[in-house]
Amino acid sequence: MKLTAKLAHSQLKINRKRSVWTLMGIILSTSMITAVFGFAASGMEAVYTMVGDLRDVYNYMIISIGVVLSSIIVASSVIVVSNSFRVSAGERLAQFGILKSVGATKRQITEIIMYESLFLSIIGIPIGIIVGLLVQLVGVEIAAYLLEDLGPATLQGRRMFEFVVAWQAILVSVGVGFFTVLLSAWLPGRKAAKIPAINAIRRIGDVKIQAKRVRTSWLVSKLFGFEGTLASKSLKRSKRNFRATVVSLTISIVTFIAASSFGSNMERMVNVAVFAVDSDVIGSFQSSMDAVYEECGVYISHFEYTYMNNELAEAITARLRQFPNTTVTAVGSNTSSWRVSSTLVPAGELTTSMRNLVDPDNDKDEISITLALVTVDAELYSELIRIADVPHGSNILINYFRRHYDGRWMEVVPFVFNYQTITSFTTEDPVEIPLHAALLREQVPDEVLWVGAGRSMLTVVVPYLDAKSYTWFAETTGSHRELTAYMHVVFDEMIPGDGPGNVYTSAINIAAMENADRDVLRLAMVFIYGFVGMLTLIGLTNVISTISANVRSRAREFAVLGSVGMTPGGIRRMLNLESILCSVKALIFGLPLGIGASVLIYDAMMNAVFYEYQFPFMAVIQSIVAVFIISWVTMRYSAARLRGRNIVETIRSESGA
Repeated sequence: MKLTAKLAHSQLKINRKRSVWTLMGIILSTSMITAVFGFAASGMEAVYTMVGDLRDVYNYMIISIGVVLSSIIVASSVIVVSNSFRVSAGERLAQFGILKSVGATKRQITEIIMYESLFLSIIGIPIGIIVGLLVQLVGVEIAAYLLEDLGPATLQGRRMFEFVVAWQAILVSVGVGFFTVLLSAWLPGRKAAKIPAINAIRRIGDVKIQAKRVRTSWLVSKLFGFEGTLASKSLKRSKRNFRATVVSLTISIVTFIAASSFGSNMERMVNVAVFAVDSDVIGSFQSSMDAVYEECGVYISHFEYTYMNNELAEAITARLRQFPNTTVTAVGSNTSSWRVSSTLVPAGELTTSMRNLVDPDNDKDEISITLALVTVDAELYSELIRIADVPHGSNILINYFRRHYDGRWMEVVPFVFNYQTITSFTTEDPVEIPLHAALLREQVPDEVLWVGAGRSMLTVVVPYLDAKSYTWFAETTGSHRELTAYMHVVFDEMIPGDGPGNVYTSAINIAAMENADRDVLRLAMVFIYGFVGMLTLIGLTNVISTISANVRSRAREFAVLGSVGMTPGGIRRMLNLESILCSVKALIFGLPLGIGASVLIYDAMMNAVFYEYQFPFMAVIQSIVAVFIISWVTMRYSAARLRGRNIVETIRSESGA
């Protein structure tokens, strides 16, 4: 074994505590990377089977998301692991200086730290691979359990997800893991090797004394006093430690915003593609009759309907609610499987996304789009006008539209609302409909969207409507089968069958069927919050370890300040200012990068679905608050652990005496 390797091995044994923490960082990063690639390998074939010809679209989306997540994991891991080696190198500057004074070269100093990383990698990466495979196994079993009913329907009896040990994924994880650790060690090793021997022995290297005067803001002196001025100058001279803390906080901000955006985008993607309603039994009424007759040698189609008014629908809803422990939502519409209303809308009243969808050439002044007039039960209508803050009798635009178009699901806000009046063109005379309010998707129950937004480009809720179709969504804590039978009885008793159009009624026990939509949504949420939690944990560990290491490395500085009369309160004021300066600078860099990462994740998902980008306001606000709290608490806690040390002994030990 080479001498540099022996020195590295002995150093790992001497500093066991630091070696264990570094090893934990390597294991955590490797296991996360292994789990990411493992989940992709396990689910790929199932996804291919489900989407058929769209496999290339989903393949690109999965790879893009995997690259973004892996990049975030690698960046966070480099900071965490590199910080451990940086602290180790800083604490051993005197040792490196002595080695240089007896003939050690820069390359040999770097080799010592690189051998440390190699030994830790040999232990940590295999353990990380095993942990990652275990995480993958647990995740696959959870996915298989949640989707156990979906497999027989779509995958010829196979489970939706199978545990797959893909050698390609393991090979990539090993390569990325080694690259992460070696890079993390090489960066501080190269810096330590460049410090001259005499400076290393005297432990000079982090603080650079400049000939010019270091200036500070008068506001700093006013708010934080002499201690604040001293802290500001110290940060400007000791830029290396300051930079490490800022970078650590920046990576954590980017990680949190990206992870939160991934979660919200995945949830929106699933909601657009799945669009499930939480109902146990769904009852429906449909009416239509296509009467074809000959007039002057021309065959003409004439549509006749049996309409249901609000009074009858409300009476049916009240009867259904009499079933014990049951809630019922009723939604009626003037659309049907045979006939959809339409309206002419000026092109300027459509949003850019909607116009690109219906008029990609932008050469029309008026555009004909489908329109759904929808009515709801009295209880739900009262809730909608309360949300919209309009009086009873108002018409409410549901400004949302979704459609499977050109190989992907699309979700858009279609209309530029300005209290317009629109005209409905049907087989009857045109009807003018004034719009009194507009609501977005998140303000409206899924039942209304299920009836309107999934079938027509514009949906308007009106207080009264003779409806061609009605749907009752029922949830119960009782027997689904008995509720289904009860719904059939109510329909037979209350819905007349002697109108001009054909009448069709049905009651479907959704709870007893293979409700794959709910399972897919539930599975997506499990993985979303799992990834968000793990990535946030990495970022939090990163911040705490970096700040704690920086404060610990300054034990001698605090002891010297205490020896010349600075009180514990003065040191606290110094740390308060440092935490504020670090937080502000980290937010300046971290927020734009985090928002950029959210845009990249959004673009990756656009290959499978389409919806409007939403700025991550909540994640940004949470990041700002969390950064100030975490940096302040961590600095104060780390400084408190130094309290009580003997000043003379601290100065002597930290100076290598």
